[in-house]
Amino acid sequence: MNLDTIGIGASMLCAVHCAVLPLLFAALPLLGMEITENPLLEYCLLLFSFLIGCLALGQGYWRHHRRLLPLLLFIGGFALLLAGHFLEVAAAWEYMLICIGAAAIVGAHLLNQRHRRYCRVHKHH
Repeated sequence: MNLDTIGIGASMLCAVHCAVLPLLFAALPLLGMEITENPLLEYCLLLFSFLIGCLALGQGYWRHHRRLLPLLLFIGGFALLLAGHFLEVAAAWEYMLICIGAAAIVGAHLLNQRHRRYCRVHKHH
């Protein structure tokens, strides 16, 4: 099981949930359906993304490559995700912070995968 792939999927799911669904389903609140504004769903997605990211990037760092850039991208991206969710900003800024944060997390996982593939710490056959 590739944790980076799961992390990329979780980040993309979070970005779609937070940024795209409100645009596509603008009529749902009028119908009483608040799927896009469900705090429990948002907290679960954030927690899942964080846990998978910590596992994948921590494992990549300690077992494979010892490079900080993927970790720093993940921390910065997650900080932006949290800022988008919890800071009181205009909706456009909220979506921008969330999308940039999710993109940074995806980038961290992709970079981690690349560094794992070309590992300096261990010699893989």
